[in-house]
Amino acid sequence: MNSVIQALLIGSRATIANVRANVQTFLISVMTIAISIGILGLFLIIFFNLNGFLASWNQQVQLIVYLQDDISRAQKGNLEDLFKTNSRVQSTEEVTKDQAWQEFRLSQAEKSGLELDLGFNPLPGSYRVRFKMSDNRLLHISKFAGKIQSEPGVESVEYGKSWVSRFEKFMVFCRVFLMATGALLSFGLILIISNTIRLSIYSRQDEIELMLLIGATPQFVKIPFLLEGMLQGLSGSLLSLGLMEIIYYYLRNEFQTSIESIARGMGFQFIPEPFLLILVGSSVLIGLVASYISTYQYMQVLNRR
Repeated sequence: MNSVIQALLIGSRATIANVRANVQTFLISVMTIAISIGILGLFLIIFFNLNGFLASWNQQVQLIVYLQDDISRAQKGNLEDLFKTNSRVQSTEEVTKDQAWQEFRLSQAEKSGLELDLGFNPLPGSYRVRFKMSDNRLLHISKFAGKIQSEPGVESVEYGKSWVSRFEKFMVFCRVFLMATGALLSFGLILIISNTIRLSIYSRQDEIELMLLIGATPQFVKIPFLLEGMLQGLSGSLLSLGLMEIIYYYLRNEFQTSIESIARGMGFQFIPEPFLLILVGSSVLIGLVASYISTYQYMQVLNRR
């Protein structure tokens, strides 16, 4: 145990010496990591806010059942029984033709300042059905809408199916895009850090060969470079978090009002803490992997001599 701690302490000192000897190269690598992780973080901010918008909009989704003008009392009673027997229905509100027309005229007057008077009422009566929050809520609404659509006296049903479907497909595309972008950025960062560590190794080539000659193990020689790669990953990820915070506050100040007008009660959110830890951890891991690749390749070259 003491030997491990001693090796880490010696490796830490050697790492600091490596960084001081190659400050410019180290800083370039750190900035590259920060920008790359920052780009991925920006996509995550956009993704989580879009996902939050979809969740907020889902809470407001209601099924509107438009009625035929000649619907009978018996048919209306049958529809109301279907609403009552569905355990997932939270509330039902009947909107008569006159109420629908008055609401429409009022909304138009507020938007354009014009009072509509067509001499007749073109709008149908309807039921507004709200559902309790549950898993697969939209799927349940879709199935119930299909059932209600075939009932006598029903003109049509509406709950934004096409819009929700397109938005959900877009969110799937965003997930795939984020994973692909993350994979490409990770591969690029491994190459960058690996090349940086390789430069550091070659700058100390004579010292390394001397250490091996006097009995140092390859694992002992690798420690400073592995720590340097991890330090690059950690420094770059922490710097990227600072950049993302700045971008986040700018976006929140610019778009918070617009978001609230579209989805009431929804605030512009930052990346959740677990994902921040994943970003930092992934960056450190990338640095470790890149360093290991460089040191492993160098040791293989030495073994061939």
